[in-house]
Amino acid sequence: MPSLRLDDDQTIQAIGILADVLDRFSGMTSLECTLVSKALRQVQQTRSQIGMDFAARAFATLEPDIRRRIADDATDAAHEVSTTLKLPKLRAPRPSNPQAATGLLGAINNRGSRPRKPV
Repeated sequence: MPSLRLDDDQTIQAIGILADVLDRFSGMTSLECTLVSKALRQVQQTRSQIGMDFAARAFATLEPDIRRRIADDATDAAHEVSTTLKLPKLRAPRPSNPQAATGLLGAINNRGSRPRKPV
């Protein structure tokens, strides 16, 4: 798994946005979402690669559809933050592998970009 640059403030901000979305998620997987959120908050505080690896593994245990919904919600939230606060656009290149977009790194890396609508 490629690692994120945890010394980058925009990456840390994106991790926080994703944690916020996970905190608001409800339903049968809300406990799992809370676990991932708490792991991401720890990464925000410590900028620990070990913590990030744990958070990524925890995120990967969520169902693919749930991960996709969370990633879409986080993308929308990041877009709102960037337009409301006039922050620089938070966007990393989209992964070329569509399956990678459902992982934790995909959710973080797609921050600020608009999701593509299925045809």
